[in-house]
Amino acid sequence: MAEYQVSHIQPEYKFHINLDEYDRRATLSADELKVVRRWKEENLVITKRQVPRLHKPLTDILYRSNLDRANSHRALKYLLLTVAHQEKPYWGWSEDLWVEIINNSPVLKKTGMVPQLIAVAYLLLCGFRSVYKIQRNVATAVVARLVFGAEIVDTECERLFSALTRVGFVCQTVRALVPSVFAAVALQGENPKLESFDRKILEHTRECYTGNHIAKRIGILSNGLAAMGLTSKVIHFRAYPPRHGTETDNINPEWMTWCRRWLETTTLREGSRRAVYNTLTRIGIWLGREHPEVTGPEQWTVSVCADYLAAVDRLRVGDWGGSTFDYRLIPTVGQPLQAPTKVAYYQVMRRFLSDIQSWEWARLRCNPRYHLSTPKNIAKYLGVNPRTIDDASWLKLTWASLNIEPDDLSPDCFYPFALLQAIAVVWTHAGLRSNEIARLRVGCTREQSEDVVDQSGNVVPAGQVCWIDVPEGKTSVAYTKPVGHAVHKYITAWMKKRASPRKHLDRRTGEHVHFLFQLRNRPIAKEVLNQTVIPLLCKKAGIPIEDSKGRITSHRGRASAVSMLASVPQGMTIFDLAKWCGHTSVQSTMSYVRSKPTQLASAFAKADQAARMIEIVIDKEVIVAGATKDGAPWKYYDLGDSYCSNAFWSTCPHRMACARCYFNIPKPSAKGVVLAAQQAANRLLEEVWLSPEERDAVSGDVEALEGMLNKLRDKPALDGRTPGEISATCGSQVSSPFTESE
Repeated sequence: MAEYQVSHIQPEYKFHINLDEYDRRATLSADELKVVRRWKEENLVITKRQVPRLHKPLTDILYRSNLDRANSHRALKYLLLTVAHQEKPYWGWSEDLWVEIINNSPVLKKTGMVPQLIAVAYLLLCGFRSVYKIQRNVATAVVARLVFGAEIVDTECERLFSALTRVGFVCQTVRALVPSVFAAVALQGENPKLESFDRKILEHTRECYTGNHIAKRIGILSNGLAAMGLTSKVIHFRAYPPRHGTETDNINPEWMTWCRRWLETTTLREGSRRAVYNTLTRIGIWLGREHPEVTGPEQWTVSVCADYLAAVDRLRVGDWGGSTFDYRLIPTVGQPLQAPTKVAYYQVMRRFLSDIQSWEWARLRCNPRYHLSTPKNIAKYLGVNPRTIDDASWLKLTWASLNIEPDDLSPDCFYPFALLQAIAVVWTHAGLRSNEIARLRVGCTREQSEDVVDQSGNVVPAGQVCWIDVPEGKTSVAYTKPVGHAVHKYITAWMKKRASPRKHLDRRTGEHVHFLFQLRNRPIAKEVLNQTVIPLLCKKAGIPIEDSKGRITSHRGRASAVSMLASVPQGMTIFDLAKWCGHTSVQSTMSYVRSKPTQLASAFAKADQAARMIEIVIDKEVIVAGATKDGAPWKYYDLGDSYCSNAFWSTCPHRMACARCYFNIPKPSAKGVVLAAQQAANRLLEEVWLSPEERDAVSGDVEALEGMLNKLRDKPALDGRTPGEISATCGSQVSSPFTESE
């Protein structure tokens, strides 16, 4: 580990111990050796007069303040007895010996004098900076007070607390942890002044304390320094080791050279670059196993492309994992990939080879867009699936967003109540993506100050809606849209409590802006919605975190908000809805409209009603002549191969299986031909309600049809005869109220 150089630190800090005032000989004189041996053998009381050269530096350090006098006395005696055992003064102890003495001594196991020993080593050794190597309870805050003095340490910590409070670090645990982090940095940099803390010393300290809670809290310290204007850039809370360059040995080095070159050249956003690079690394593992001869893009032939398509189609989670891919905690290991993941594998390889061809790095032997196109059997499973939240649950969530109270927050939640409520209202009322919500800027909402009159003359009174400025998103540039007035109300409430931290970089636009939802001197993560806000609203609404379609997520809420606007009476048109959603294509918006089950239910009800319609023929000539008064038939039901002249056919029990009674008129008959050719007749549709037995018969249930026929065998038709009697006279001419002469 590289040592940190402190020569550049400004302002300089002078320790209260002047080592030039002491006799720092690394060996014991004969008289001193005689005295310390008596300590070891006779266990006498150690006094200042016995060996003043060894006693005075320890008292100057340990008794400088009233910090834990009992442990200071124990530490002094322990160090002098260790000198007796080593027969060498502590001036001559190496750094490794100090660490070994503190870590391995059984005497220190149950005592609290470790900070005193570290303070002595720090001040007397002139270079002991291995505090992070101590494996016992170090208590770095106590060490810093002994080394620098309690007054200056407490003063600097209070300055840091004030700065952290201004940017939102108000949790009590922060106040308890910051002194130890501050002390670790001060001890590494040999200066307790905050002005001496730069990015280099912060990163060096985090590197030294890797795996310790101090390393995880260095980011908090950097936020306070940034709030004070002492650093220009906040470091991340966690240090992630770089992945590229640590690939497994079963990947061809030439393939990884191509991948790294693409990574350094592509213009994709950082997250997309990393995702594509990781996928290319997995593909390199497959090449090493199945096609070791393929080491570069120019060797991808049509045959290799075909093998790749088949391999991805049969791929399971974890199959192409190497040493840098840990699948032990992934529950889906061994399961087949879903269709979107397979498509992503195909897209990555198409992009990689197409970019290399476009940049003229190599001449390919295949057409990536054709030979690596997504197979149809996989593409058919793709499509936009908004998965709207159940209507009842969505209405309850909307109510909960407006009615949550501070008492609804869990005790371990460090987010301010006003922040969470503002995010919840924006989620339920604005129909935005989680990324867009996290990237909203200060001043993004404003009230509707005047009445709005549309092209139809409809008036929207002032104050009924508000305007919200949506930043550039996945499918659109920045735009403004109307939302409910509650959005402006709760954002204004949050702005009254929001701190005034510095600007941050919007990675999508490259601008430095004041984010609206910003806490602890950094923008909130978009995961706050799924991990904190939505569980809070579900608890308030009294509903589970999952509904009939799975877990409730932020994007499902967006789908519900959009679908509600499309499905209500006099809802927004598809084109207005596309603008409100920020879609560049109306096709994207159509998926939200189609996702509403009520739309399909309405269409089905209309179709189902039409399925119960039967065509009727109205004889207008009979009606005009007034023959209906004498009982002449004027209404004929079209049964397909015949007509029924009974005006009450809809109540006939044999209507589903006509018994051919006197009212039945075959179409080939003279009367049937006249009805078909008559120009004065009107053809209309009449709705017929079916009984449950008739519904089953219509649906094709053979058993139900046979049962219905058996049930009607002895039931009289409209002319008084049963179907059996009518069948017995089928051979003879059946008399009818209509004769051929008619």
